[in-house]
Amino acid sequence: MLPMNRSQFAVASVVVACTLAAAAVESIADAADVPAPPKVSTFAPAIDLANQADYYVKELEKTVANEEEYKDGEGKIAKDSNTLIVIALALGLHDQDSKYKARAGAVMKAAQELAATKNFVSAKKAVAAVKEAAEGKGKADGELKWQKVAALPELMKQVPLINTRLKRYVKGPKFKSKAKDTAGYTAVIAVIAQGTMADTSATKGPDQVKPWQEFSTAMRDDAAAVNAAIHKGDEAAADAAMTKLNQSCEDCHAVFKPELK
Repeated sequence: MLPMNRSQFAVASVVVACTLAAAAVESIADAADVPAPPKVSTFAPAIDLANQADYYVKELEKTVANEEEYKDGEGKIAKDSNTLIVIALALGLHDQDSKYKARAGAVMKAAQELAATKNFVSAKKAVAAVKEAAEGKGKADGELKWQKVAALPELMKQVPLINTRLKRYVKGPKFKSKAKDTAGYTAVIAVIAQGTMADTSATKGPDQVKPWQEFSTAMRDDAAAVNAAIHKGDEAAADAAMTKLNQSCEDCHAVFKPELK
């Protein structure tokens, strides 16, 4: 090997430093101890999640109906597939039964493969695989557990979209008629919060891991409170819980939003 001059050595040193820094950040996420989660039914009923899994599979099919739809919905595949990943994980770990419980691992794997696609042809093929897995035709090995399984930025982009739909119907004349939808929205927000707890990539160091997980816990529990109020038909309680949920999101953004951009 030829000796490096001073300029080459400086560049190499920067590359090594950056690599080590990246590895350190990754090790923070890998080493993070995720607080033991409660039963999934306490924050996201299986029926609500199963309904939403159905919804996302259909939405994904619409997005790849033709190339024009795919281009018009640029970014939708990434958001929806990553959201389906955490929904499937929650259904697979659920203490309540659903048609997705045994299929969850296959759905999660297929959705992860879809999330990695970069063009219409591969996305359309991957969506077909997601649909097959949702129908019980896929297989997946490995243990399901709460760990980093989906892209944090895509999940964070999805949350405000879900929240907008939730706000539209969580109070007012359609509170009861849209209860199935709003219960599903809150269940998805709750499992996104639980699913992101193990992904500490938005933190800058070990001292931020605990606050990140505390914000995730608050988001999960506040979404669960809205969900419970919707199921009880208690509009006032749902409205109060929504206020807390929105505040927990704002509190988290105040600390971590710059890192999530």
